[in-house]
Amino acid sequence: MQKSPSRFLCKLPTTGGFSLVELLVALLFTSLLLAGMAKVFASSVKTFNTTNEVIGIQQNSRWAFDQINDDISQAGFIFPERTLPTSILNGAEPLFRIVPDQAVTGLLRVSDSNPGATEAEVLNADVLQFFTDVPLPIQGTWAIDTPGDDPNPGGISATAPTSAAVTCTVGAVGDLQAGDVEIILDSGENGKWEHPLVASTSGTSITFETDAVKLANYAASVMNPGITLSHKAGVPVYFVRPAQLVRYSVQALALDPSHNTVRVPCLVRQQAAYPIGGTVDWTTAASQVVAEDVAAFRVDISFDGGVSWARSGAANWGAIQTNANVQLATSGMAGFTSITDTSNIDWFRSIPCLLRVDITTRTAMRREEYNTAQGARAYRTRTQTLMIAPRNFGVGK
Repeated sequence: MQKSPSRFLCKLPTTGGFSLVELLVALLFTSLLLAGMAKVFASSVKTFNTTNEVIGIQQNSRWAFDQINDDISQAGFIFPERTLPTSILNGAEPLFRIVPDQAVTGLLRVSDSNPGATEAEVLNADVLQFFTDVPLPIQGTWAIDTPGDDPNPGGISATAPTSAAVTCTVGAVGDLQAGDVEIILDSGENGKWEHPLVASTSGTSITFETDAVKLANYAASVMNPGITLSHKAGVPVYFVRPAQLVRYSVQALALDPSHNTVRVPCLVRQQAAYPIGGTVDWTTAASQVVAEDVAAFRVDISFDGGVSWARSGAANWGAIQTNANVQLATSGMAGFTSITDTSNIDWFRSIPCLLRVDITTRTAMRREEYNTAQGARAYRTRTQTLMIAPRNFGVGK
């Protein structure tokens, strides 16, 4: 008897799967999820970048303020105390000046419309200039006993040397320049400190200035040339660079070697010796970048403790001086009524004041998230204010 073939057939398992509709729905939800994750990631990257930039401008401002605070606090420092010569008092360069709202020329930034090109930028900032002696980071001791004209030389010859060796503990003798002053910290003859001028250096030896004209350009009265007193080995000495003009201004500088056409606003400190007959060429003066990406630099002065400010409504230094004299006339400081008196050119030595410095720094890049207008870019800025009472102003002559 023939058996039915159906009894010997195996039932194949059915295979399940996704329909096209299910795949499309899954793909849609996956795309939405990935888009959301991408948006969160992009937002996180933007937040990270902007936070770092804001922290960067804060640190930039803080370092700049530390530098400016130390420098302006030192303004008007004159040591050893002396009467300034007429070549300085009647010189062409003011001993203190605020020049408001000077155009910063040459600023170029990357163009939004054409990233391969640059576009001009307009910026105004103040210029601050002041006179001071600058202490040098050079210290040491008198190296060997030297003869001099001390009334009690103890058998030492009274011949005064014109050079002497110094053992430096900080810096080096070779860092000195002609015209620098050496301060010898012993009382010497009749209780007077000595402060000879440097003429030249060789190794650890200093040759002192004996030219009467150069000595007269340092002080109103000609100092006794050279070293006139005897000194013992081990006497401490330090050095000062006298009669310097310090200038703060915002300048356009190219800081990125890969984009040397881009010029950003930087707060720059410059220093130069006070010129004898003429003005300073600031384009060649020694410069130091204090802060990058400075959007604004503003300086004001007050002679009534900050109740009023002389820069208010003033378009130039002359107008600031006029406002300052009005303050002095009503401040109650007896005898101090003018900073324009031609017989008191170095008025800052007698009249105390308060300086206000405002610095606005900005991010290095413009971003859309810094601008409320759709599609437009802007900088994130931060303004900080520093009040400084220069400690050498008003100490008397």
